Amino acid sequence: MRTHTCGELGAENVDQEVSLCGWVQNIRVLSETLVFVQLRDAYGSMQLLAEQSRIPHFSEQKLLLEKLSTDSLISVAGKVVRRPQEMVRDGAQTGQIELLVDKIQVLNHAQPLPFNPHVKSALPGEDTRLAHRYLDLRRPELQHNIRVRSKTTMAVRQFMDDNGFVDIETPMLFKSTPEGAREFLVPTRIDAGSCYALPQSPQQFKQMLMAAGFDRYYQIARCFRDEDLRADRQPEFTQIDVEMSFIKKKDIQDVMELLVQHIWKTVKNIHIQVPFPRMSFADATSKYGSDKPDTRFGLEITQVPDLRVDDHTVAEVLVVPSGAEIFSTKELSPFIDLMRNSQSNNESKASTSKASLLSRWLSAPSQASNTDEKSLRLKDFLSSISAKKGDLLFVSERSAYVTPANTTLGRIRTLMAQRLQSKGHLDIPSNKYNFLWIEDFPLFSREVDDANGRLSATHHPFTAPAEKDLPLLYTDPAKVHGQHYDLVLNGIELGGGSIRVHDPEVQSYIFKEILKLPPKIQSSFDHLVTALGHGCPPHGGIALGLDRLVAILTESPSLRDVIAFPKSSNGRDLFMHSPSMATSEQLSEYGLQVCSSTCQKAAH
Repeated sequence: MRTHTCGELGAENVDQEVSLCGWVQNIRVLSETLVFVQLRDAYGSMQLLAEQSRIPHFSEQKLLLEKLSTDSLISVAGKVVRRPQEMVRDGAQTGQIELLVDKIQVLNHAQPLPFNPHVKSALPGEDTRLAHRYLDLRRPELQHNIRVRSKTTMAVRQFMDDNGFVDIETPMLFKSTPEGAREFLVPTRIDAGSCYALPQSPQQFKQMLMAAGFDRYYQIARCFRDEDLRADRQPEFTQIDVEMSFIKKKDIQDVMELLVQHIWKTVKNIHIQVPFPRMSFADATSKYGSDKPDTRFGLEITQVPDLRVDDHTVAEVLVVPSGAEIFSTKELSPFIDLMRNSQSNNESKASTSKASLLSRWLSAPSQASNTDEKSLRLKDFLSSISAKKGDLLFVSERSAYVTPANTTLGRIRTLMAQRLQSKGHLDIPSNKYNFLWIEDFPLFSREVDDANGRLSATHHPFTAPAEKDLPLLYTDPAKVHGQHYDLVLNGIELGGGSIRVHDPEVQSYIFKEILKLPPKIQSSFDHLVTALGHGCPPHGGIALGLDRLVAILTESPSLRDVIAFPKSSNGRDLFMHSPSMATSEQLSEYGLQVCSSTCQKAAH
């Protein structure tokens, strides 16, 4: 039906006869004998010129064009000609040419649209656009995003194939396991009350593949988690899943760095320098208050041991140069609210420069005994943190036992950077890519603010302990570091992975003695422990979030902008109207019944 797309024609095609298909964007009737039509397809736009002298039955064709609504679909044939000089649009692919039409055929007369996807200023809310996703996807921005996603996926496949990885699909119908977030259950008629579970990740399957001898595996894997949604989360998502045998941590990090370098070069034609810097979890959380720090700007947090009540707490301060002069009291309200919320959650005790922590420290019996001594000590303290007149101080005290992935001052640091940037006092270049490996995570974390609180796996229970800490696993597991690594870019976690436990005795000990899993839950991992004992090699892996990766490459604010058919903010498909209620016949067939809200509360 077409010889070319609208976006591929240029001045070199002048005098050629071509056929095009596309959506009518707008129609301008200049006279009884002359009509201009803007035609658009997925690749660009072309101006059509319909003249009475060239089109048989022009009056009928003209009437037909005048009746066409936005995004009606037509097919045209004609000759490519140069535009008059005064109508040339410099910089546009087809800005020097137009199509002198000989023939017009209407392929689909569009009914009135619920919204025009090409008028940015008149776009409706996201729910309306999701309900008509096929229209929303006509927007050039979303067309670009989905094509970048395709290009990224192809770049991944090409790199992995060139480096000897085998693409292996793993089952979508898995079983329920206690290793992570809430799962989606899939009832089956095999046995009454039995269910599959959709996989949160292919974690156990890819470890089985290592035991099977596939020493380089990858998969563009679909994963599912039934959890609360945010702009950066979807109930179903895609990850670049990788596992390798006979490796150390650096081996897989080297491969991932080259993969990222290849993606950025292929998609954005930008060279990324490798190797990436490394930072310990302890340094990341103490200096930046986050296990995924944005290192494009400073505002580092300083630990202040002198302010601690005892060894069970961590006292720290964030100094904002000239902050007291930049922000009004009203503008500091969001920061005060953030600190109050932290206090109400028992996460920290935090305050601004008139800090209760400072007052308590200065008033302690072991410190200054009079006003002059207090002033001197305060002066020494401010000097030690390089604070100057006009600076703004945030002081926080938190428990040393809780493993903080994101501290109070870390969140204040992120919010402060945004506000400083909006006021022109901080430059955070969007075209700067600060990749960073975060390492040396604690293998286990305290679940409560208590030195004797129960330990849980910081990431998942299959992560191997650091070799140097292996003896501590049996004497003081809270001090053991894991061989886990997260890849971070500009404050965003791209993915994470670890070297896995491949010794069945160590894995069983972690399940039973450290995590203290009930016997029934331990038995759900019997297949894994058995496979480890049948000659499973040392191995490790990683998973990079493809949705998040594409969002960064396209500078999209939401993952929903890089997924063709995403769920809404409350997890619903507004176009397909799912999830939907099962019929009574379906429920009966699977041996299920709907429980009332009262029944659900009683069950909990």
